[in-house]
Parts: sequence; C-alpha cells; structure tokens
Amino acid sequence: MYHLVFNTVHGLYKDRYAYRANITDVIIQHLISTQKVRIRCHELVKKIAIYRCRLAIQLPDQIVVYELDENDANSMQYRLCERIPHHFDCNLLVVCSFHIVLCQEKRLQCLSLSGVKEREWLMKALIRYIKVIGGPMGREGLLVGLKDGQILKIFVDNSFPIVLLKQATSVRCLDMSMSRRKIAVVDENNTCLVYNLLTKELLFEEPNASSVAWNTQSEDMLCFSGGGFLHIKARNFPVHKQKMQGFVVGYNGSRIFCLHAHAMSAVEVPQSAPMYQYLERNMYKEAYQIACLGVTEGNWQDLSLDALNGQDYETAKKDRRARGEGSAELFRAEVYAHQGRFQEAAQLYKSSGNEEHAMKMYMQLRMFNKAKEFVGAGNVKDTTMLIKKEAVWAQNIHDPRTAAELYLSVGEHSKAIEIIGP
Repeated sequence: MYHLVFNTVHGLYKDRYAYRANITDVIIQHLISTQKVRIRCHELVKKIAIYRCRLAIQLPDQIVVYELDENDANSMQYRLCERIPHHFDCNLLVVCSFHIVLCQEKRLQCLSLSGVKEREWLMKALIRYIKVIGGPMGREGLLVGLKDGQILKIFVDNSFPIVLLKQATSVRCLDMSMSRRKIAVVDENNTCLVYNLLTKELLFEEPNASSVAWNTQSEDMLCFSGGGFLHIKARNFPVHKQKMQGFVVGYNGSRIFCLHAHAMSAVEVPQSAPMYQYLERNMYKEAYQIACLGVTEGNWQDLSLDALNGQDYETAKKDRRARGEGSAELFRAEVYAHQGRFQEAAQLYKSSGNEEHAMKMYMQLRMFNKAKEFVGAGNVKDTTMLIKKEAVWAQNIHDPRTAAELYLSVGEHSKAIEIIGP
C-alpha cells in the first residue's frame, strides 16, 4: 500500500487566501467574511501567487493570470486576463501588478504578464524566501532571503539588488515592519532576530520561532509561532504567549492569520497584554495606539484612568472619544477631580446630568455628607448603599458607636449588635 502526501500549494495577500484543492482546482477564501470561490483549472496546479487584484496559477504548460475589479473591495469574482503559454521550472512564484517573478535556485526572472522577460537577477547563494512588500504599480519591491544569510531588496523595475543586511545563519522566513525600518528574520536555528535597517543593529532575538509576521497597523508589534505557541511581542518588552497550533502567516490589527493542517484561519487576539506593558511604563500614547487595534471595554477604562492619573489628559480625552463618551463637561470634571478641584468637578458632574459620578467621587474621598447631596430624591437603594459604606469606614477608623448607629438606621440590626455587643 502506498501513502501519497501532497505539499500545500497556496498564497496569501492580506485577508485573501488562495489554495489548491483536489489537485486541479484553486479556491480563494476571504478570511474575514469566509466567502469562497472556486476556479477549475482541469490540470495539475503547481504554484499559486496572489497580490492585490491579481491571482497567478502555474499549470504544467502555462501560467494563467486572473484579476479582480479593483473598485469593489469585497468582490470575489475573478476573471481570466492573461495566459503565458510556456513551461517554467521554478521553486517559487510571486505575482505583482504587471509582472510575474520566477525563482529558479539562485536566479530570479521578471516577466511581463504577456510572458516577455524584462529583467533577471543572479544571486550568490540559493534563494530561500521571497515576498512582495508593496510599492507603486509596476515598481513593486521584493524582499529576498538567501541561504548564506544575505537579505536583499529588489525592485521589479531595477536591475540592481540592494543588500539590506548579512547575517551568519541561513534565512527561513522574513517580514518587514510597517515603516520599512525594521526587519524580522527566522533563521535555520528557529531563532527570530529583529534588526534596525537604518543602523543594522540587532535589536533583540527570541528562540522557538518557525514563522514571523509584523503587525500591518503597528510599527512596534510582531508575532511569531513555534513550539505549539503563539508569541506576541511589543518593542523590547517580554513576550506574551498563548497556545496555538500552526504557522503564523499574517498579522493585521487584532487578527492573526494562521495555517494549520492545510487550513487557514483568522484568529481574533485581544491586544490587552501589550497595552498593559505600555501602561506599566507610563507610555500612554503608545498604549492608546495598541488599544485601537482591539481590546475589551475594561481595558479601555483602565487606559483612561491610568492616563488621567499620569496627567496625560490628551490621551485620556482621545480614549473617551474612542469609546463614544464625548461629553466635554464630563471629561473636564474628571480632570478637575484628578487635580484635586473636587467642588468644581462635582458641579460639572451635576450640570452634565451625571450626579452619580459626583457621589462616587465623594465616597472614594470618604466625604459622605457631601456624597449624600448628590443622591437622587427617593433613591432608597443609593442612600442605603451610601450609609453602609459610611458604616464600614467608621469601623475602619475605630468609631464603633457611629458605625452601629448607621447600621441601625438602615435596619442592619445584627451588624450593629456585632459591633456594640449584647
């Protein structure tokens, strides 16, 4: 009996994932909406590449190119636009807006969509990794990693590669940060190394990495997978990790794209851990940027309070707007409260219809008589709660007589007896 195992043939661009199915079909999946469309090729699908509105499929004797309607961001209707009737031997294939790039061991060839060879680059070592990193249409950049540790940037309209850096170990996976100032490399030792491309300085390294991806919306956040864990790292802070099977292939906002057992999935990961790492270091603006990627309501409240306590009123104000709490009076009242201007804060709370905020402020200050002024008429629940809080405070400052009288006033006879005794 023979057991056949076929390699995964696939391509990913942002939230669109294309993969081979039944050997001769290609399925394009929108990872957010989960919509799928199938293209039947009726031949062996050898390679797949996807970029922006282009989809390239390599068949035994031709490369076919499909395109989307660029004006419709949600369209899943791919139509055939070009055929290159030629047999190509290649290890890797990528597609750009107007070009196909073939990798053949040490050689890269750039073809027009009609099949005309426009440019060729010959490397000193085997090409281990290649990725399109964007750019103007027809002038896109490629990130290329070699077996000898060299990392290059190539523009499809330029014959001269640019050496970004050279490391001692072979490259397995690469990705660039949002601003193109940093690069993350996974090497043959499963180590993730992050460099500053301007200074060539090694910023940090982390073990147990099999693949890496920068967050496309945050310059200082990346994630890598390995050893059955997902690792999320912000700046040079300690790594936050959680269990996850598979390989990370993309990181966009709070979504991480993971390939596991021939299936791609989009995993929502709250960015709470890195946000708190910034808050611990009083980096409120940076914490706000991380919160915008996706955190819980409780995390937003913590950020707002921490920013107010740290007197970063601008960040606290932006945080309230992000949560839909845009009242200028309410925000000014909170600022006054943190500045110790309690009477002014209370008046603003009252004028903005938020008396309960004034009551809570005075309760925290143990100014219970003031707090009672802001309890609504006939609000028995709040009045009782306030008296009980005052009774607890009286116990804490060793005034049992006052505490007992307060408990008796709200019908808590058993607690009054416990305090005074029989």
